[in-house]
Amino acid sequence: MVDENESIITRSMVISGAVECRGRVILEGTLEGSFSGQVLDIREGGKISGDIKATTIDCSGHMEGCVVTESLALRRSGRHVGTVETRKLAVEPGAILDCALQSGDRQGSAPLPGRSESVVTPAVDLGALLAAFREGVRPCCMDVPWSERLELYSQLLGLLEKDKPLIKVTGESGSGKSLLVEKMVRTLPASYKVLQIIDQTGSVAAVLQEVAAFLGIEGAVETAQSELEARIKFALDARRQSGQRVVLLVDDAEKMYPATMEGIIRTLTNAYGEGDGAAMLQLILFGSKEMETKMVATTIEYFEDETNCQLYLEPLNIKDTADYLRFCLQLASAGGGSYSTALFPYDTIRKIHSLSHGNIAAINRLADKALRGAHAAGASEVHAKYL
Repeated sequence: MVDENESIITRSMVISGAVECRGRVILEGTLEGSFSGQVLDIREGGKISGDIKATTIDCSGHMEGCVVTESLALRRSGRHVGTVETRKLAVEPGAILDCALQSGDRQGSAPLPGRSESVVTPAVDLGALLAAFREGVRPCCMDVPWSERLELYSQLLGLLEKDKPLIKVTGESGSGKSLLVEKMVRTLPASYKVLQIIDQTGSVAAVLQEVAAFLGIEGAVETAQSELEARIKFALDARRQSGQRVVLLVDDAEKMYPATMEGIIRTLTNAYGEGDGAAMLQLILFGSKEMETKMVATTIEYFEDETNCQLYLEPLNIKDTADYLRFCLQLASAGGGSYSTALFPYDTIRKIHSLSHGNIAAINRLADKALRGAHAAGASEVHAKYL
């Protein structure tokens, strides 16, 4: 018997665009676009990407996007990447749920199909959020809860706790290296003294003078280099004895001369197992791939042996991009309601991610452009057309 309220998107079908349905939809093929309906049954092999709103979702296939539903059941062959707002969630062993979750009880949510009560969506003043992605206002991408960036920061702290003398962090321009440096300066425990190299193009002697100044050693400029090294090691040892570790951060390390990089590693760390055993500092090099071309053989050998001391800032994946955009809006709204987190539909997030290739600087630039465009047009949501 055929159910007149049931529709089937078969395996041979690929649909691009918006689908709206009052009854039950069985998805066996592919839907690239938004869905709005009552019951969505995604069979194994079925795929959907976009904004998904339904009363009930039963997923044995793949979903990607922003899901708003009363009830979501993710079967053992199911997978979802994106965000979920739901009142009821069931996940079978073997299913993959890679997303940010939120209770479906928030005010201001878009009404779900089939609900009789009237839900009023509050007006949002985009003008109050225009600075959300601007420097000095936007949060550090490392602060986004449950993100891979936050996990990388935890790995970095773990290496410091293990007393690793030399750590390397690489990433492309705009990947967030300088943000990571700033976060370390702000948030490392009080048991760490954080120093930064200001002039990456200076000599070993110039770097030693900077470190001496940070440590409060007077007369560094007039002191012979050998004597200055001894005074720095004495100061570092004293701090270690008092329970304080010193961490030296070098941002844009690719600007350093190879001899300078090698010199400060040999002089200020125990990375090569040299010296008299006196306590030294821990050094973290932040730079692009070009930094690695300036490393001498001994430094390369160190990282070949200590592979866990090499961290790479991967481009943001689409989930972290979505979480970052919404986290920026949450902070900018300053408690003005969680509805602000839904101002960027998934299609917009996906386009920002595609155009930026997951680069933080590009994400901020594109999001700021889209937000200003939507505000100028008097829109209530930031759609992809404003990019």
